[in-house]
Amino acid sequence: MKPLRLIFTAVFMFVFSFSFAQEQDDCQSIMMIKKNFIERNLVLSDGERHAFWDLYNPYLKEESEIFEASRALLQKNNIDRRKGRIDHTKLSDKQLYIIMEDRIQTKEQLLRLEKKLYEQLKKVLSPKTLYQFYQIEGRFKADIKEEAKGACTHEKR
Repeated sequence: MKPLRLIFTAVFMFVFSFSFAQEQDDCQSIMMIKKNFIERNLVLSDGERHAFWDLYNPYLKEESEIFEASRALLQKNNIDRRKGRIDHTKLSDKQLYIIMEDRIQTKEQLLRLEKKLYEQLKKVLSPKTLYQFYQIEGRFKADIKEEAKGACTHEKR
């Protein structure tokens, strides 16, 4: 497992060495890395493979759109996220409420999206394969959370 983690670290160091002005591109890079990670680790039959990706690709696109909307809202309200951090001491009460409400709204949107994906996937995957998918997705999040820190609006959510 350590060689795999080293590979991810190297990939992320390269991907995130670009400026934070390219946040949207970095978010899309994370989505591509996530997709590739799942593709390499999820064992699917030929029939499952086509059905899975027909559902998962639009899910990734919607997930990315949710994160982009959150980033755009913060930017519109002059909330600076340097290196994924917000200096709350420099923000107005209104800006702080915007951040907190956006966080809740984003979590709700992501939960609805995940629930929708689950309902779709359980129609095309066996329970064991579906469980394996969620384990792989969880492993991806755990393995790269530190490496992805600051690259994308949602890294703390």
